[in-house]
Amino acid sequence: MHPDLAKLMELQGVEGEIKRLNAEIASLPKHLQAIETKLNSAKDRVEKAKAAIKADELAKRKYESEIQGQHEKIRKFREQSSSVKTNEQYKALMHEISFAEQEIRNLEDKILECMEDAENKERQLKSAEADFKAESAEIEKEKTQARAITEKDEKRLTELRQTETGLRSGIGDDSLRQYDRIAKHRGTGLAEARDQRCLGCQIMLRPQVFAEVRKGERAIACDSCSRLLYYVPSDAPDPTLRSNVGVERTWMFLPQMGDRGVFAVFVNAKGNAYMRTFDVETGRFLEKHSEKGATYMQAFAQQMEHGRELFVDEAGLEDSKEQLPGEALQDLRRQLPRTQDQASTTAGE
Repeated sequence: MHPDLAKLMELQGVEGEIKRLNAEIASLPKHLQAIETKLNSAKDRVEKAKAAIKADELAKRKYESEIQGQHEKIRKFREQSSSVKTNEQYKALMHEISFAEQEIRNLEDKILECMEDAENKERQLKSAEADFKAESAEIEKEKTQARAITEKDEKRLTELRQTETGLRSGIGDDSLRQYDRIAKHRGTGLAEARDQRCLGCQIMLRPQVFAEVRKGERAIACDSCSRLLYYVPSDAPDPTLRSNVGVERTWMFLPQMGDRGVFAVFVNAKGNAYMRTFDVETGRFLEKHSEKGATYMQAFAQQMEHGRELFVDEAGLEDSKEQLPGEALQDLRRQLPRTQDQASTTAGE
């Protein structure tokens, strides 16, 4: 692998971790604020319970004061009754006394309601105070953990920034500029190439490009997303190099062949490589080329270099030696570049 690519891979990992830690540190104040809000909510429940109990006590005192006032009225009415001259005046005083006694009974009922309500509020207060105490302890624990995470992250950030500076100083200026430019727009400057696909944008790579990426002799950019590509060898054999196991094939449009280009299928089978071409208008078989003891990427690299990879349902194509089935032909033609498809249609007319 090209030394710049290896260092850029490490740099991208370091910078990704720096971004993650920065985001985590930035989120901690909001987390602490949420913790404080939770604690304040518990505290509010306690204060509201206390305020409700106090309101009941004030109401109880008010009713007791009003009862005293009614008792005072009754006393005065009874004193007046001993000095009245007429029966009507006496009845009026008795009526006032009866009314005051009924008012006292109503006020006493209200006092009982206040006392019952106060008992409920006392239970609510005890529950709210217990919740507040428990949440206070839990929240203090969360705060301590948050501060510890922040301290750890900041220490790690200092180390990573030193590593980042060291890596950047060891990478070629051209490679670093290209990496930074792409990362600014794409979020990442590198992408892995696997199974002939760029994992950054999920677009298939031209076989020649994929072959160059696997060699790792120079930095290769994805034609679609412009990310610099790297290849990580695995223990499994590369499917494009398996020439003695089963059959491997790739369909392409080759614009440089013939007047309007051709469809071509490249095949690895039994240790040999084959290229079969078909007319883009009729699907008629044109010619066949073969190379013994090679893969199609080795034998036909020049033809494939300018090709455009196509996708088609392989079912039923194994026996298509002289003519492509109509459905497969239409499937291939739909994938042609628009200008080429228009040109082919015009020529056919």
